[in-house]
Amino acid sequence: MRDRAGRAALLLPGMVVAAIASVLVATPPAALPGLPDSDAVRIGLPVVRVLLDAVGIGAVGIGVLGWLLRGERRAAAITATAQRAGVVLGAAWVLTALALIWWQAAELSPNGLGLRIDELAEYSAQVSSGRALLVTAACGLAFAVLSLVTTRSRTVPVELPAVVGLLGVVALPLTGHAAASAGHTPAMLATAVHVLAATAWVGGLLSVFVLVAPHRALLASVLPKFSRLAACCLAAVAVSGVVSAVVQLAVRVDRPLLDALTGTGYGWLVIVKAVLLTGLGGIGAWLRFRLLPGLSPGASARSRLVLAGWITAELLVMALAVGLGAALGRVAPG
Repeated sequence: MRDRAGRAALLLPGMVVAAIASVLVATPPAALPGLPDSDAVRIGLPVVRVLLDAVGIGAVGIGVLGWLLRGERRAAAITATAQRAGVVLGAAWVLTALALIWWQAAELSPNGLGLRIDELAEYSAQVSSGRALLVTAACGLAFAVLSLVTTRSRTVPVELPAVVGLLGVVALPLTGHAAASAGHTPAMLATAVHVLAATAWVGGLLSVFVLVAPHRALLASVLPKFSRLAACCLAAVAVSGVVSAVVQLAVRVDRPLLDALTGTGYGWLVIVKAVLLTGLGGIGAWLRFRLLPGLSPGASARSRLVLAGWITAELLVMALAVGLGAALGRVAPG
């Protein structure tokens, strides 16, 4: 138990800091023209967005873990811990979604974070991202309730919390550049696939590492299952990312694709994210083909330490990619 708590206490803040640093470096905060310059709004907005993404990833990870643990007889204690964590994550998801509505509305208000209630209500009702965040908050509440119910009853299908979580994470990205692009249908489809696959991949690995890794026998059973899921998610993220980038750069930027890729800030963010994805693919391949075959309930302490080190590295790179994803949502192509 102490091992698990120590693992989470070190890794989770590190991932959040890496994601926040990534988004702040990629998109230095700047005030909108004609509106008051407020450090709290400029810096706080991308930070709150990353926190929202982090909580959503954690919630989906709990849902994915429920699917991975299905049929495992030794998983009762871990399942109970995951369900309790789901209640906390669902509540945090509601709060961060409402906080982001406030920050986004403040960015457009001359009153900044001191905006009036009627301004906040107008933003939530009339702006697509405000409405999307209300959907996210509703999904967070539903996720918390489902997690609470599953702690007391087994009547809730194990897939339902994961589905609710995935709906919550995809709502906001679909109101971004993809919805405004000329080829919005393929762009929105690519965005949805990209977000859903990436969230399941990152959240699933995080849940397995924090909750399952301390249990050797169970880890030996669950990690190969997750590895197959991760391979599918990697392929989906790569293909959807290429489609999304091509649509954004080829349709919305009035220059040749290669020039748009290397001559715009958006293009360079895409390149950096592609490099990170390639690195994640390499780490994943190393884990699957070199380390997993030697994983067994009786594996040596050194083998488990090496595995934990590689997974930690993979999660930190994932955090950087999450931050870049948030940055891409704030940078206009071209």
